[in-house]
Amino acid sequence: MPAKRLLPDIVSLTPSNYDDFTRCARLFFNGALLGLPKSDPVSSADQGLVVHDMLWKIHAGGSCADDTYVGDVLAGHGVDTKPVRDMIARHARRCPSGSTDRAAHEYELARFHRQPAPMFMAVARIDAVWVHDGMLDARDYKTGRLFTERVADIPAAHVQAFVLARTASERGLRLRLRYEYLQPEIDDDPEPWDVDEETAAAIEEELRAAVARMWDEREWRGVADPDVCRACRYRSICRDSAAPGEPSWPVLSTEIAETER
Repeated sequence: MPAKRLLPDIVSLTPSNYDDFTRCARLFFNGALLGLPKSDPVSSADQGLVVHDMLWKIHAGGSCADDTYVGDVLAGHGVDTKPVRDMIARHARRCPSGSTDRAAHEYELARFHRQPAPMFMAVARIDAVWVHDGMLDARDYKTGRLFTERVADIPAAHVQAFVLARTASERGLRLRLRYEYLQPEIDDDPEPWDVDEETAAAIEEELRAAVARMWDEREWRGVADPDVCRACRYRSICRDSAAPGEPSWPVLSTEIAETER
């Protein structure tokens, strides 16, 4: 299907859909353009979402270093468990809130690129942003596996850096983007990314060029790479899948009853 029948006039880029596009064009096509529900199970993000939400609530009303206060917040939401406690404690050891001028949590940013064509709008929600020591210190909390040693090598981080760069520049601040892994078993975070003006300009051109490739795309072929396909949420319905399987679509109870007759 021609891209012009699917792409909006102003393409929307998010960290997740840009990561999809860099990973596999078909993945982007199925998710961002067709909006298909996942056909295959993927790792649950429930615990990660809980921890993100609790960190937001903890910082909104007090200090993550206050064990009694943290316990009250977690107990009040029915999630005062050892795994959650351990993740909050790991964050508290690296939290700069005691020396910050300003802070924001669950901070949503958008930035529009107009020229040169094609146009696109980048949107990203940042888990936490602190201003201290002349720096815009942006954090993305992670509760999954560690895949890379540098934030600069993560495609999703490029969209985040793009939307953050203008905010940092307007305030005369240096920009640092950090992926903060919360599991106690992960020893070190990936190397933070210090984004200067030259790097920010290169990121903008990278994203513009990616959107141009989207407009030129006609086939939307998958990469057919077993390592990529095994973790794909559409692996059993993708025509190019290198990890075929049976889809696990949700079914209505009446459909189950019919199949059992």
